[in-house]
Amino acid sequence: MMWFLLLLLCTAHSQPLIVQGEESTVLLHGSNPCEGYIGIYHNNVLGYVGGTNWINNNSEVVCKSINCGFFKESSSMPAPGDIDKVWIDDVKCKGNERNLWGCSFPGWAVFPSRKDSLQKISCSRNINITLDGFRCAGAVQYSTDGGDKYSGYFCDADWDKAADRLCETLKCGKSKMTVKQPWMGWKGFKEKSERMKINCLDTATHLWQCAQPPEETPCNNPASVICTGHERVQLKGNASNVCSGELLKEEDGSWNPVQNSKTNPNDWCKQMHCGSNVSHIQDDNGSNLTCSDNVKVVLVNEKHTRCYGAVHVEVNGRPSQPVCASNWNNEAAKVVCSELGCGRVFSTTSKKSNTQGIMDHVSCSGSEASLWHCRAKRDNNNNPLSCTSAAYVVCAGSIGVRLTDGTGRCAGRLEIQHEGTWRRVYKGLSESDSGFVCGQLDCGKKGKSDEKQFSQGSGEFLAYSVECENNAADISHCLKKIDKPKGKEKAKAIICEEHKVVFLNGSCSGMVGIAQGDKIDWLSGSNTTWNQTSANTVCQQMHCGNASRVYSISNANMTKSIWNKSYRCSSNSKSLFNCEKIETLPSDHNDTIATVTCSGNISVDLDGVCWGNVRVCLNGECGGVCADTWTRQKSEMLCEGLRCGKVLNPTAKPKQSPVIFKSVHSTKEMTNLTQCNFVRNDDNIKTCEPAYVVCSGSVIPRFNDRRDKCSGNVEVRYEDQWLPVCADALTDNNIKTICEKLDCGKAGKKISYFGPEAAQPYFIKKIQCTASKSFGECTIKPEKSPCKAGALQCSEWKKMALTGGKACSGAVMVYSEGKKSAIAFEGWTKKMGGELCNNLECGPWKNNTKTQHKNVWPFLNTSFSYADVEDPNIWACEKVSPSDESQSKPQLLIECQGEPNVTLSNSTSNVMINDREVCDSNWKEDVSHMVCVQINGSKAIAKTSHNKKPIRGKKYYHVSCEENHYQLGQCKRALGECKGKLVSVYCVGKAEFNTTEKCGGQIQVKYRENWEKVCPLTSFNVTHFNKLCQQLGCRDHSRDRQQMESTYNDTVSLETSLSCTADNRDIKDCLSHQSCQGKKPAEIYCDDYVPPTPIIIGPPPTPIWPAMLVVGFALVLLILIVVFIRICTVKKAKKSSNDLRVAGTLSRKEVEIESGSYDDVMSNSNEMEELNHGGLRSESEVVIENEAPSTSSCPYDDIDDPAAAQPLISRAATAGASGGDCIQNGATYEVDDQQENHEDIEASPEITRTEAEVHDSTQTTPESDAAAPLGSVQGD
Repeated sequence: MMWFLLLLLCTAHSQPLIVQGEESTVLLHGSNPCEGYIGIYHNNVLGYVGGTNWINNNSEVVCKSINCGFFKESSSMPAPGDIDKVWIDDVKCKGNERNLWGCSFPGWAVFPSRKDSLQKISCSRNINITLDGFRCAGAVQYSTDGGDKYSGYFCDADWDKAADRLCETLKCGKSKMTVKQPWMGWKGFKEKSERMKINCLDTATHLWQCAQPPEETPCNNPASVICTGHERVQLKGNASNVCSGELLKEEDGSWNPVQNSKTNPNDWCKQMHCGSNVSHIQDDNGSNLTCSDNVKVVLVNEKHTRCYGAVHVEVNGRPSQPVCASNWNNEAAKVVCSELGCGRVFSTTSKKSNTQGIMDHVSCSGSEASLWHCRAKRDNNNNPLSCTSAAYVVCAGSIGVRLTDGTGRCAGRLEIQHEGTWRRVYKGLSESDSGFVCGQLDCGKKGKSDEKQFSQGSGEFLAYSVECENNAADISHCLKKIDKPKGKEKAKAIICEEHKVVFLNGSCSGMVGIAQGDKIDWLSGSNTTWNQTSANTVCQQMHCGNASRVYSISNANMTKSIWNKSYRCSSNSKSLFNCEKIETLPSDHNDTIATVTCSGNISVDLDGVCWGNVRVCLNGECGGVCADTWTRQKSEMLCEGLRCGKVLNPTAKPKQSPVIFKSVHSTKEMTNLTQCNFVRNDDNIKTCEPAYVVCSGSVIPRFNDRRDKCSGNVEVRYEDQWLPVCADALTDNNIKTICEKLDCGKAGKKISYFGPEAAQPYFIKKIQCTASKSFGECTIKPEKSPCKAGALQCSEWKKMALTGGKACSGAVMVYSEGKKSAIAFEGWTKKMGGELCNNLECGPWKNNTKTQHKNVWPFLNTSFSYADVEDPNIWACEKVSPSDESQSKPQLLIECQGEPNVTLSNSTSNVMINDREVCDSNWKEDVSHMVCVQINGSKAIAKTSHNKKPIRGKKYYHVSCEENHYQLGQCKRALGECKGKLVSVYCVGKAEFNTTEKCGGQIQVKYRENWEKVCPLTSFNVTHFNKLCQQLGCRDHSRDRQQMESTYNDTVSLETSLSCTADNRDIKDCLSHQSCQGKKPAEIYCDDYVPPTPIIIGPPPTPIWPAMLVVGFALVLLILIVVFIRICTVKKAKKSSNDLRVAGTLSRKEVEIESGSYDDVMSNSNEMEELNHGGLRSESEVVIENEAPSTSSCPYDDIDDPAAAQPLISRAATAGASGGDCIQNGATYEVDDQQENHEDIEASPEITRTEAEVHDSTQTTPESDAAAPLGSVQGD
């Protein structure tokens, strides 16, 4: 606040500055601005200064104020003519004033001055202002010594208004332009420290009159001007040296020849930064000048092409230097492209750089013959330029277009050459754009897109689209900048209307045809044009070597269309269409057709049997074809040519293999791929994936079960992997085709799929076969979505088993449709026995034996031989043998070592085969009975559910049993994950029965982990009731009791039933896992039934918690009462103790007491301590000690209440005098023993002493004063 008031006070006393107008001092009518009559502009009116009483100090002030140095001489001189006004006179300066009107003078125009005599002075500076650069163009510099030495520059701030005045002063006309950017380097500007800023008034007649010291204003660039009197010249005509050629001068924006110029040619060369004159020829038509420097503008790039790159300048053969990109624009780029003959500017930009440059801040009008002739800041030996960015130009002349990877120049993938690299173009051209491209390539006016026939290539994509306007001059006008498309894009390809293809109607031989669009013509076989050289060209163009036979065939009967052109080829010709055209056709042109047989050969096939990578072999060199040009039409042609059926959809990727052909091109006349045109992969594109084909002839079905013949899960080999066939695909017609293909008869049926769920990536979901076709001609469709896999059993199925008691030992029997056959021992080898044991999952083979008795079963009408079997299973060894009806030959018996161990787990009754659990897929109840019979000779409890869940990732057995199997080990089994539950089997032989009371009540049965009650007995008769009583260890069933004794009313849900028929003799066989909901459990009462003892139910017991609550409350109340009494007793004892101290122990000389209350002597904590110690002390425990030499505790007969004798002494104090003597105030008293008279007060086991001091002030007693008297004991 104080500062604010001071500010107001200061403001109140400040006087405003009144400016009446600007004054300025000038020297008039002198040879330079620092000499002449003294004039003053006052209120924009010129007046002079009189010389009355003039002194030298006045001259010093004048010279100083106009930046003219110091005073040199002064004189009073006659007026230069009639004058209107003398502003001031009789001036008296001290010498330190800034200007004359700061000195003492009578006033403005008030002194009676003489107008015929005025003061004229001369200052020390002789000002000369010129342009540093060229005549009438350059930076404004000044000299203070008349031009002998230039001492400084004017700054470019506020310079524009003064430019005209300078150009007029220099006799250079008017200002054409003031240059803002750095120009010419201005070495002197950097080296010289003097600067002047320009601040001109309208009255100024000389630029120096505008000069002012810059003070703190920055001055970074000199004032520069180009006056209209400046002649700008350039040399034109030689791009290899821009410092040589016709001399042209700029006039009104155009360049005209210089005629009859008197200017020194050296000045021209210097002005153009071309050194000095070497040769100058001048006539009436103009001038030709050659300067000493050799300068060339070039575009530098990695491809060493001339129409794009970084802009460089090469001087006198030295390494080129870049042009810096400060202020770089399209006009400068236009000049570069023009001087290099590269057309218009396509794009220009700047690129980061960190090097020395040769030019910077380039400014071109666009009409210059060379970039070197543009105004710019330039490098010289004394002023190198540092580039942070370099100019970069792409001219239209560097933009090219082509169609590549086709069979000719008029068809293929569209590519644009940009910055020296051929780049692919994104798909999306219109037909008109395609036509423009074709026109640029001289391939007709029309074109169509076709990306399927041509390789996609591997180069980069162009960052431009191709969109051509009607007035486009070349392909560069069609390029429009775009963002990169998302996803995978295809490259554009075009076929122009003039595209032509040569072909042979045979494989490397036949008539020579020419296809153009949909039209087919044939090459003339005239002897005038068709010869060995032309035939060699055709064979080489078709990759078929050279011509081994050249001939013609008559066209008389064929009347084919003959191509309307003939060619004369040389040995270097690579294509028929590159050969020389014969303008005049021979007379026999249409009579014959050119025909040739080439030396080479071509084959096209697949690297697998009817599937795999496409393989093309030309003259012994084999390789693949790019997949992006391969079409389904070619696949169909290939499968048909190889007799491999139809084309199927592939599911796998092709394996990597060399690709030597980019594309294969066919025409409508071709019937075989060997007649096609092949485009070689000469640039070895690595990203090209090989073409891949799957024909239906490669697909083969099979049963995946090795132990059975013509039965099992159906699989199809598809691309060398076995895929499961969906059950829905096994229609009747397909079943018939599959069975016939596998020699399994002509009929069949679907059966249940066996084993874990198929886990293949693909499933065969569709098989489409016709009745008259083979399986290889069926249409087969794999899909990724899973399905229910199918299984099949053909009419000629066969299955083997070992019979005779064990699963893996016994006679070998063969089961087939309606038959059971034995196998003869003869010819059966150890190897075959081992294969059978392996197929039956019975472990290693042990031995082969034969029966000694006559066989009752007919022998199989086939034999087995292990020879010549690639993938052996026992059925692959089967051979047809001659019929032999004899039954006398011995039957084969085999013993294997791997008899499976079938058990039930103890806790959950899970079925275990070799300690591995079984999944419930394919499980049937008959198999449960088989397990129980095998294990304990009983049947299984019917309809038992499987509840245990499998562990994910763990493998379990899947089991499938046939009607002829009698042991679980004979059944087929397979390992795999389980998607269902694990099999639990409960055998009736282990079931137990019980009742809720002895020989009666609710029936209970235990066959799982717990006792379970039973559903109502709906099918029981008297026999069944009796048998159940006997099973319980009781006498027969009591019907009367059954009707009378039922006392149960509960209804529950149950899972176990007893369902008996008249045929059941064992009550256990009636057990089944059958549930019932909301039923009363079944009951039975036998003759031995003992009713339960009745339980007398009295009134409910009284809860005890209210009584406990009352007792607790009483205890708490009692404790509070005791505590209260105790506190009162303690306070009373303290008061009595204090009275004793005052009465008998403390001396008034030692202690003065102002207050009569002593309750605070003992703190609350001490009270609680005493309470904690418990009990009342006897009078003998109370000892009061003062500062007398000796104090002892004494019994007092007047203390009646023991509680009043609370101790004020610590228990740690030492005992007082012994015996019954009492020492008080230094005297000893004899006291009678009171113990006999106070038996009700318990004596303390020890006597303790406490020192208590009572003060009447807060002053602390000094240690010397507080010392205890002799004989006293210091307490706690």
